[in-house]
Parts: sequence; structure tokens; C-alpha cells
Amino acid sequence: MIYGQAELTKHEFEQQLTIKPNKNGIALKRALLGSLTGIATFIKLPNGHYHVLSRYEDDTWAYPASACPSGTQESRRKLNFASITNDTMRAMAKWIVWNKMRQGNAVSSLRKRLDILVSYFSWMHKSDTHKKHGFTAFCAQAYVTHVNALTIKRKGKLKPLAKGTKVLKFMSLEEIYTYCNAFDMVKEHPWFESSACEQAGHRQTVQENRNKAKTPIIPDDVLLPLCRFTKGFLDRAKELLDLRDKLGGSNKDLLLLRDSCLFWILLTTGMRIHEVLGIKRGAYREETKDGEVYYYIETVSKKTYTGLAEWIAPKIAVDAIKILERYSSPLQARVEVDLAQAKTSNDHAAVSHLEDISGKVCLTKGGKSSTVTLLSGTSITEDRLPNLCTQINADWNLASHQFRRTFANYVVHSELGDLRALKDHFKHWSITMTALYAYNDSLDRELFEEMLREKYWVEEQIKFDWFNLDSPITGGVIADRIMQVRGDEEHIKTFKTKRDMVRAYSANIPIRSTGIGWCTSDDDGCMGGKCDECDHGIVDKNNQKHWEGMLIQQFELSEVDDIGEAGQAAVAKGMERCEKVLTSLGVDVKSMEVDFRNNNQAA
Repeated sequence: MIYGQAELTKHEFEQQLTIKPNKNGIALKRALLGSLTGIATFIKLPNGHYHVLSRYEDDTWAYPASACPSGTQESRRKLNFASITNDTMRAMAKWIVWNKMRQGNAVSSLRKRLDILVSYFSWMHKSDTHKKHGFTAFCAQAYVTHVNALTIKRKGKLKPLAKGTKVLKFMSLEEIYTYCNAFDMVKEHPWFESSACEQAGHRQTVQENRNKAKTPIIPDDVLLPLCRFTKGFLDRAKELLDLRDKLGGSNKDLLLLRDSCLFWILLTTGMRIHEVLGIKRGAYREETKDGEVYYYIETVSKKTYTGLAEWIAPKIAVDAIKILERYSSPLQARVEVDLAQAKTSNDHAAVSHLEDISGKVCLTKGGKSSTVTLLSGTSITEDRLPNLCTQINADWNLASHQFRRTFANYVVHSELGDLRALKDHFKHWSITMTALYAYNDSLDRELFEEMLREKYWVEEQIKFDWFNLDSPITGGVIADRIMQVRGDEEHIKTFKTKRDMVRAYSANIPIRSTGIGWCTSDDDGCMGGKCDECDHGIVDKNNQKHWEGMLIQQFELSEVDDIGEAGQAAVAKGMERCEKVLTSLGVDVKSMEVDFRNNNQAA
């Protein structure tokens, strides 16, 4: 139930707050008896008074939109305890969630925690083990067995739950013991001399887990077609919006225009989805430094409680925001009318909601009532972004969190000297940009840390592959030394893991891309594109396509008749060089030549 009661003064509000824990444990005693009452969630009004949304004794706690990241659906701003039918178990769940809420946990975290508790208490309520023993280590092991037998459908196949999911489920048992050991139902700690991680089968250290990149990078063969497809809609924005303003209504192309704008903002800024959904009209600026124009976008980040922050962006991201401004103009006008009516009728909940979304560029009509609301981050990730892949027939499950890591990965490759395929749009993805992030406190500092983590991960992975016996490398003296080290099995055994060995040998090796190889020199000396012969040069599988392209060029030049003897000698030398490198990388050069000749004859 959502309380629609009159305003409370500050004194009335403080009197009705849930009793705080104290030395006598009054709040806990009342929670044990099921008699704990007070205010759980509320809105603070501009006049200093308060409006209650829900109370501790309610079975549903509702939060205002301002307490959640932008784009959070109304249903996901509620905590529903009613599905726990056992009174004692429901009291325990409320007590745990309330304590976590007081510790500052975000609404999404509280909701996830409650969902896990609901699942556990449902199993517990049906379990013969619990009826006989209560909450004991024996009961906990029965639950571990139950969870290990659970499966989830992924890509059409039933698979066991991920270890991370199991950890969260088992951590809920530890929290039950921590917060609810005063309840008669709770007898003992769920496991002795163990942990939720160990029960879930995790053997890696926390640091090793952090070093593993879990979020996938959008592959180039998906990203480039997506860029071409969505850029086409940005180029047609004026045409599509002129037609809408003339005829009214909405259509598939308009939705794809909106989604394309979101795509480019996510891709070129490194923002999270809730940060994109929080962008307001006009919340961008430009600045010229040393003749170069930099664009900045301002929005609110609630992930790390940063508040207002700025992100560096290319012009295309600002263009996308301007398109969204025009796209949302009719909805913004509706918000202004509804807000005025809500203020007149003293509908505090409506005023709070409308003030929160007013001015934001990602507005939409919600549900059957056609009320204006903010786009849902969930629907964008689960529906709209995958739909973009459907439009280009790509078999890839596109999600919003992939853009942040893809962004960081492209920044790293740019800094290493590899501009890759999107350089026209991302000219600031360089050491200049990361330097700006490092020294400007108004910019999103966590994105800078994300780029540094990605840089560390990319460089470490490249070097790890160098020391892998299955990864062919060639080059100068440094390549020979690495091949010598990786073949010494007895020496490798002196390290705890192979990754430790790689770190020990390569931690101080600088690395940058030259396109055709990797340069490990720490000075400006360069042999001018001869990485395969330079003492500091390494060529690996990452560079294979460049060398294949150069060899095909030599094949083409060898068929030219009017280049003279000197030209023919240069071609022969270039061909020999490419063949030597590619053969070292395991490429069948003869097959490449046969394919080239056959294709030429067919043409």
C-alpha cells in the first residue's frame, strides 16, 4: 500500500521514524515480535515537510524515482515482502533488508537481496530438513545441494547456475545468521571454517577474479555494421522528425532513430545506461584547446555516488543529444502541463516523479495510460539494443554494459598506436583524452580508472600470449629471448602460476602498436617499420592480417610488367620478407598465393 497521507512536519516525521538500534536492542526486540513500526520510505517536500510513501509494517516498500538510477521502472522501485507467506521468515527478511538499507545499499541491491531471500525462504518453507532441524549447518548443506542441482536455460541449453550466482545465494545464508541469530529459527552458522565463495566452488583469489575481464567487448564484425546502420538514421534525423511533426504519431523508423542516438552516446562516451538516461536538455558544452575542439556532456552518476560529472565526447555524441532533444520536445511539453496540474492538486508523489524526469531527453509514453515517463534501462538493454542486432542480422546479444568496456578497449588500442576502424569518430581516444580525465576532477574519475584497468588487462593479455607455447611470434632479439624463456619448463615451475611468471618477466617492458608489430623500445628510436628485424620488435597473431595484406600487395605488384628490374627486385624482396614473417606465424603462404592466382583468373 502506498500512503497518500497529508504532509508531515519535521517534528511529526521524526516521531514516526522507525526506532533506531540502540544498546538495549529495542528495534530488534520489536522486529522479533513482529511489532516494529515506522517510516520506511518518504519524499522530502520543498517546504521542508515530508510525504510518507511506505512504512516498515507494510508488505510493500516503494521508493521515489530520485532514489534510483535514471530509467528504473516503477515496478523495480518496490520491495515486495508479501510473497514470503511465513510470518517469521517475512519478519527476518524485513529486518535484513532494513539493516542493509540503513547501511546505504542502493535500491537495486536491496531488491536483488530480497529476491534471493524470497527464493531461499520458499525452499526453506517446503524443506523437511528445516522442519526437523531449523536453520543449521546441516540445513545449509542441504540448500547447497539444492542450488548445485539448479539449471538455467542459456542459448537454448540447460546449464548449471554460474558460480557468481551461487555465491550470492549462499551469502544470503550468512546474512541471515549475522542479522537474525536472535530469532528462534536460527540455530547456528551455515558453515564452519568455510565461506559462500568456497561453497560455490570458487578457488581463485579475489585478485585473480578482478583481473579476469567478464564483460565481453563488442566484436568488430558486429560493431562496424551497427555503426553504419545507426549512423544512417542519425543522417536522416531531420527528415524523420520533420515528417513526424507534419503527420504526427510514431513509427518503427522513429524508434530506431531514438535507439541509434542512444547507441552512439553509449559507444563514444563510456557512460552507463542510467547516466545516458539522466542527460538533460542543453547539458553539454564545447571547449577549444590548442586549436582542438573538445565536447563535454554533463549528467548524474549514481553508481558510485559521484553526483554531477562530465564525460568527454566526440561531436557525434552531442549531435545525438540534440536529436533526442527535438525527438522528446512534444513529451516535454506534456510533462510541463502535468507538473502544473500535480502542483495545483498537491499530488506530492506525482510532483516528485515529474520534476525528476522534466528536462531529460530520453522521455517516452508509458503503458496504456500514455503518461510520460523516462525510458527504462531494462527495456533498452533487454529489448531495444538486441533489436539493433536483429536489424543487421547479427548473432550477438548486445547489452548496454558492453559499450563501457568496448569504449575503454578502443581507448587502450588507440594509446598503443592502433587506431582501428572507428578513428574518424574517436579522434580524442588517445593519451590526450586520458590525460584530461586524470587531471580534471569534474570528469568521471571512475571511467578513467576503467580505462587504466582495461589498459593493464590488454597489455597483460598480449604479453601472456607471447609466453604461450601455442602462440607463434617472430621478430628481433626480444622475441628470441621470450621463446627461450617459455621453452624452459624447469624455470617456469619456480613460479606459482604461468601468469605470475609472465608478470615477472614483462612488467617493465613498454609496448605500443606499430600496426605491423609491437614495439618494446622505451625511447624514440625506430627502424622505420621494420619490426620483424628490429631487436625491440615482436610480431604476433594480432598483426597477421596486416602482413597478409602486404603479401597480397606484393602478389599484385609482381603481375605488373612495367616496373623495371629495380622494381621487380624490390617486389621480390618484399615478398620474401612477408613470406618469412607469415610462415613464422603458421600461415600457409603457398595456399594464399594459389588462392590469389585463381581469383585473378576468375576475374
